[in-house]
Order: sequence, then structure tokens, then C-alpha cells
Amino acid sequence: KREFPPDFWKDDLIESLTSSHKAASADENRIETLISEIKNMFRSMSYGETNPSAYDTAWVARISAVDGSEQPQFPETLQWILQNQLKDGSWGEGFYFLAYDRILATLACIITLTLWRTGETQVQKGIEFLKTEAGKMEDEADNHRPSGFEIVFPAMLNEAKILGLDLPYDLPFLKEIVEKREAKLKRIPTDVLYALPTTLLYSLEGLQEIVDWEKIMKLQSKDGSFLSSPASTAAVFMRTGNKKCLDFLDFVLKKFGNHVPCHYPLDLFERLWAVDTVERLGIDRHFKEEIKDALDYVYSHWDKRGIGWARENPVPDIDDTAMGLRILRLHGYNVSSDVLKTFRDENGEFFCFLGQTQRGVTDMLNVNRCSHVSFPGETIMEEAKLCTERYLRNALDNVDAFDKWAFKKNIRGEVEYALKYPWHKSMPRLEARSYIENYGPNDVWLGKTVYMMPCISNEKYLELAKLDFNKVQSIHQKELREIRRWWESAGFSELNFTRERVTEIYFSPASFMFEPEFAMCREVYTKTSNFTLILDDLYDAHGSLDDLKLFSEAVKRWDLSLIDKMPKEMKICFVGFYNTFNEIAEEGHKRQGRDVLGYIKKVWEIQLAAYTKEAEWSEAKYVPSFDEYIENASVSIALGTVVLISALFTGEVLTNHVLSKIDHGSRFLHLMGLTGRLVNDTKTYQAERGQGEVASAIQCYMKDHPRISEEEALKHIYSVMKNSLEELNREFLNNKEVPNNCRRLVFDTARIMQLFYMQGDGLTLSHDMEIKDHVKNCLFKPVD
Repeated sequence: KREFPPDFWKDDLIESLTSSHKAASADENRIETLISEIKNMFRSMSYGETNPSAYDTAWVARISAVDGSEQPQFPETLQWILQNQLKDGSWGEGFYFLAYDRILATLACIITLTLWRTGETQVQKGIEFLKTEAGKMEDEADNHRPSGFEIVFPAMLNEAKILGLDLPYDLPFLKEIVEKREAKLKRIPTDVLYALPTTLLYSLEGLQEIVDWEKIMKLQSKDGSFLSSPASTAAVFMRTGNKKCLDFLDFVLKKFGNHVPCHYPLDLFERLWAVDTVERLGIDRHFKEEIKDALDYVYSHWDKRGIGWARENPVPDIDDTAMGLRILRLHGYNVSSDVLKTFRDENGEFFCFLGQTQRGVTDMLNVNRCSHVSFPGETIMEEAKLCTERYLRNALDNVDAFDKWAFKKNIRGEVEYALKYPWHKSMPRLEARSYIENYGPNDVWLGKTVYMMPCISNEKYLELAKLDFNKVQSIHQKELREIRRWWESAGFSELNFTRERVTEIYFSPASFMFEPEFAMCREVYTKTSNFTLILDDLYDAHGSLDDLKLFSEAVKRWDLSLIDKMPKEMKICFVGFYNTFNEIAEEGHKRQGRDVLGYIKKVWEIQLAAYTKEAEWSEAKYVPSFDEYIENASVSIALGTVVLISALFTGEVLTNHVLSKIDHGSRFLHLMGLTGRLVNDTKTYQAERGQGEVASAIQCYMKDHPRISEEEALKHIYSVMKNSLEELNREFLNNKEVPNNCRRLVFDTARIMQLFYMQGDGLTLSHDMEIKDHVKNCLFKPVD
């Protein structure tokens, strides 16, 4: 007889964890208000909401009136500069202090005011700020340097010198930046500047002495801008008088009134990150239509070379491209992973922009998350995964690791979660919980200057995520209490041969089919799973072969009279089984509009036949071939039984044709059972071998290949599992004949197995493993 650790989740423990939170029920009205406000935010998305850039506004304010009068073409921008100096004498983003950003913006503003001979007081205050604060840039790391800084800053410094502005030109750090500019310009062959669009177009205001303006016009974007940069476009206009440049600046000022941002539009970036935000926070179910509209928009501008932050951006970047590839693929859009080849160099490294060596933690994190949504044969995804894992692990080892493109509340926490729980081990509720803790409603980005994206970083998302998480959690707690009562009333706690894991098993569907409307699905999933556990233990080590055949016969005949011949514990099992599945079948009849008891019995007959075969192998000490073992073991793992019965309660009426796409003859269900069985075997085979079990994937493979070691066999099993998970990805995303909720049920059941058996036998030994913390975080601990 096998000994199992007792149930960790006793009623008094659960009561102590939940009692203090009963009063904190979510404010329904507030939830509805927030949903409405966020929907409006999505619906109002146009070209991208962002904050003013003092730096770019200063460049636009330089433009002289096209009518020849000695006035600014955009006097409102000059007024904005005069009115928006910060108290310390600087210009720039007031919410977040970055010396690079403030000094760049302040220098741009004092030059513009000097050129227009206005704002003498502001200029003087700005100069004082530069004198006292310029040295602070030296204390900030290179990674905090804005995009193109070493190009544009020295050029403006030179201009300030010509204007006679009293600045600390001799500071060693400023001289270093000038030297960096000269070195960078030497590395750029001039023909490259005009051959194809590069990020240099973003900083043309800093290259004015070397640009051939006639040649550069060939690289103008369709919207008239140069890489969406108002500053760069303004510089080109002042040199060429090109009308399309002026039209672009008019267009931006019509949107923002008296200032411009550091780049615009940001339409693709805004939509993708907003969708990603609501998905990671676990609130996306409230915004299905809005998400579809946003992704339809992105897909309509998708390009096989990749995308940038705006629809007409001629220079794609890996950040937006990887985010787009992952999210579009997950939502069923047909996108190829070949798009990532744009951003890989000859050494196999991935970079943010083609031809550049710049990369940061956020873009590599996005590529890493994208790489897991791979299909069989996509070597570029495997390369991306290995490259980014290496990069991100190194970033974590560096205590001072921070990002090139963003200042985030807890980027380290995001990276740690992504590396520990990649997609196949990351359950939606656990990811939501983690991201709620890591998400920064005041996160800022770094382009040429610091900027904010209110439709991406927003307190409303976080408030809704917290209220919604706690509301769903309280629903789950009530359901769990009912299921624990069912277990007790059926007498299952009297069974000495099996594991009592009601709470851990309920956690499984609650971690992915978590939405309130799937209450019945969670109940059926949990009850069915509990029976697979009881009967697995019964057939595995407790019942005699004759008793087991009697039990199987009773299920086949659906006949209570046979219990008279059963031992006491088996009698408890069968009566509970019979009553439970009659009730489930009755509810299934209401949901499906037809009798489903015959279907449920058939599913169980297949399951019990697989259990019986394993019992026969065990009795005979028979080790099957690997293929023979897998054929039976991918069924005996019992995930198919749980899923096929629970699928009746996913909200759709399922025809026989649909059910055939997920039944035991389908590739989809086979892959789920196979990956579940293999991950289970890799973590349990040694313990089970010690208890007399002779058949596992590892042992059967070694029987077929007698010359290989156990380590080599294990390596092979992991390889089979990895390939099967990629195939499962493809089935999940492309098996469109199966309704979405059914596909989720199959796929996420495979994922929960990867989580449970990540370190060991996470079900049997759950009290000793992280599973305990996952259960607590998902079901009992509210978010603050």
C-alpha cells in the first residue's frame, strides 16, 4: 500500500485565509465605471496619445513664417516654451527627472528663445540650470542616454557656442560626448544614409552639416515626416522648404494645439501595448470587441519586414514586431515568424533596429515572450528564445540592469517571471497576479526624450485589475467550499488508499477557466479530476485485478446492483461515481439539449480500459515498447477524460463533429495527453520505480535502445515533449473548427501539467512545493 502526504488544505486553514477578506467585496459600480472608461479609451485611440516634448517643440518653434515676415510660423509653440519652463530653470518631463532628457530639452529651448530674441529671463535661468546640472549626466549610465543623443546634443552645443551662450563647454564629459559623435559619424558610410531608411532619419537635426538634402528627400515617409520625428522634420523643412514636411507639422499641431511630442504617430505601438496590458492584467475579457478592433487595425498595417511604432514608419523595430507577432498569432491572425529575420545579425544575435547594436531589456523580453508561441520547424523562434534567454539572464545577474527604452516600476520582476514561467507554464491567473504587482501606472518610455503613453500606463487599468481579481477570487472561494463539502458527504475522506487533493485540483481550472460564467465547467472539471485520481490510485496499487474488472463492468452496465460484490472502499467509490456523473449528465442534458450520459460513460470506459492495461502490465512485470506505452499512457494520464466531460460546460452546444475534433482520435487531445504524460514521467519515474512500477516513458525508451543511459533517455523524452508542445501550439491556434473555449480547455490543461510537474510531483507533494504558493495566490490571498 502506498503512503501519501495528508491534505494540506484543511478547512480551518482555508477559513483562516479567507475569513478576514469576506467584507472586502469588490465595488460592482466602480468596476462597471472603470470598464466603461477603459472602453472609451480604446475607442478613442487614433494616432497615439502622448505628452509634450519640449525638445521637439523648440525645434518646431524655430521655423520662420513661410510668408516671409520675421515671425515664427508656429507662434503658439514659442509661447508654449515661454510658459512651460520648470521651477528649476529646466525644460523637459517634469514627472520624471533624467539629466540627459532635461539638459537636451533645456539646451534646445534656450537656443530657440535666443534665436527669436525673446524670454531673456527664461534663457538666463536655463543657462544657470545647465551650468549646475550638466555634470549629472556623467552619473547616469549610457543606457539612460536618449536615442540619437550623441548626434544631436554636440551639434546643438556647437550652435550655442556660435550664439555666444555662456555654457560649460570644457566639461570633460561634454567633450567625451563630442568625441563619441565624431567616432560614430566616421563609422557611417555616407551612402548608407541615403540607401535605405535607418534610425539616422530620426536625428537629422544633428547631422545638418553632412546631409545632402536632395538625396535625403527620397527617404521621406508617406506622411511627410522623417521617421515620425517633429524635430527631424522641422530641420529638413528649414533646409528645403518641402511642403510635405510642413503639412506633417501642421497635422501634429492640429492634434496637440501648441506643442508637439517626440514622435508621432504612435498608433501601432499604442494599440499593441494597450492590448498586452489588459491581457497580462487579466481583464481582457471585458474588452473583446475593443481588442479585436485594435488588432484588425495593426494587422491591416502588418509588413513581412516587421513594423515600427507607426503605420507609415519605414524603419521597423523588433519591439513592436515581436509584440505584434505574438499577440496577432494568439488571436488567430496569420503571421509568419520569418519577420524576425529582419533583426538578426550574422552572429545570430537579435537587435532592436536593423543594422544597429542597440537592444534593451524590454525589447528582448518581448522577443522572448514571442519565441514561445512557436510552431514546429520555426528555427528562428528557437534562435530567438536562446539568444534572449542568455541576454535576460545576464541582465538579471547585473544588479544595475535597467532598460534602454523604458523606465518601468519593476522590469526585474517581469523578467524573473517570464524566465521562470514561460508560456507553457504560465497560467492566466498567476500571470495576472504577478503583473498586477509589477505593473507601473506611471511607467515612462525613452525615445529622443522621456515620454508617457496614457493608454498603456494608466491607474485605471490597475484599479480594475485589482477589483476584478479579488471579485473573481471570492467567487472561487465559495465554489471550493461547495466542492469540499461534496467530497466529505460522498465519504471520500474515508478512503485510505488515495490522495486527498481537492483544493489543488480545483486550483487547476480556476487558474485558467477562471471567468465567473464557467462555474459549472470548474465544478465538473474538479469532480472528474478527483475521480481520475481516486481511480488511478485504486487501479494502480489498491484493487485486485478481479475487483478492478468488476468496477469497470459496473461502469459499463451503469448498474448499482454490482456494488454488493465490491469491497467497502470500492463500494464508496462506485456509489459516489454513479451519483456524481448522473448529476453531471442531467446538467449536461440541459446545456447541450440532448442526453449526454452515454457519451460520459463511453469516455470513462476508455479511461478504465487504459487503467486496467497498466494494472495488467504491473502484475505481469511487463515493460512495453515505447510506442505501445505511449499509446496507452497518453490516455491513462486521464487529462482527456477530464477535458472531454468538462467541454460540455464551456458555454457552446457541441455537435458530434466538433467533439470528434477533440476526442481520443484527435491529434489535439493526443498531444495534450502525451505532453502531460511525459512531464509527469520525467518527475515521478524514479519514485514509482522504487514502489515496483516497471513502465515509464524513460524505462520503455531504454528497453527499445538498450545501449543508451538513463540520462540520454531523459534527454530524448524532453526533446519529444518540446516538439509536442510546439505541435500543440499549432493545434490550439489553428484548429478553428473547435470553439475557442474548448481549445483553451485542452491547451491550458496541458499547460497546468507543465506547471504542476515543473520541479517534481507537484500534485502528490504539493505541500512541499511552489504549488502551495500558487494555490494561495490564486485562491486565497487578495491583491492589495
